[in-house]
Amino acid sequence: MGKLQTLDEYLAENEFLRETAEFHLRLEKILSNVQSLDLPAREKVLELVNADKIPLLQRDDFRKNFLDAVNETLTKKFPEQKISPELAEKLLQQDNHAVNEICASSELNETLTRKIFWATVDKLVPENLKRLERDDWSENFCPICGRRPVMAQLKKFNEGRARYLSCGACGTLWHWRRTSCPYCGCDDLEKIHIFEFDGKLTIRLDVCDECGAYLKTYGEEDAENIYLRDWATLHLDLLAEEKNLRKCGAVELE
Repeated sequence: MGKLQTLDEYLAENEFLRETAEFHLRLEKILSNVQSLDLPAREKVLELVNADKIPLLQRDDFRKNFLDAVNETLTKKFPEQKISPELAEKLLQQDNHAVNEICASSELNETLTRKIFWATVDKLVPENLKRLERDDWSENFCPICGRRPVMAQLKKFNEGRARYLSCGACGTLWHWRRTSCPYCGCDDLEKIHIFEFDGKLTIRLDVCDECGAYLKTYGEEDAENIYLRDWATLHLDLLAEEKNLRKCGAVELE
């Protein structure tokens, strides 16, 4: 496939993703004029979350005001979805049992509901909170929203490369150890391995035999607009599924 510079070029080479792309790009367009919230400065956020390891949006002193903004945005941008304040709160708290029940009783498409909700969260979180440095955060869940990572990126660091986890919900990137599973913490090198795709892609699967999970990992730094979009590599998820590997962190999954 080679390195591609634009999303349009990528989709031209991968027409099977066109319908999926149209949905996600339409979602982004609907939210394009939504302004991010005025949250605390990055240094203050890091001080708070590192003190007790509670993500910013899960904190009692931030959750209500943030949810008010989410609900206002959902009402304006997606009135037909009828995502209630109660459902929004359960989604943010990642109470999957409650989300299942509310969506079923309200006859809502749960996958669509989850995607719309987290796309709205992503839009409301300021970009300056989403790019953390190496020593800013050391947990295996997002310091902003609390979700587990869905992808990763390798970035140049000194003479080598460092791995950064990518939250599939709010887009935050934070540093994580290269030789450790971000889901179960396994650091046994005999159980951690890489599945590459014949050099045709700049993305690979980091696989943990201990828990059976995999992490799609982008190995470059020039096409994040393509390779850090979870939906843009859904075909790799299908390959992983054929190998009986487990996907974690995706917003549409429990």
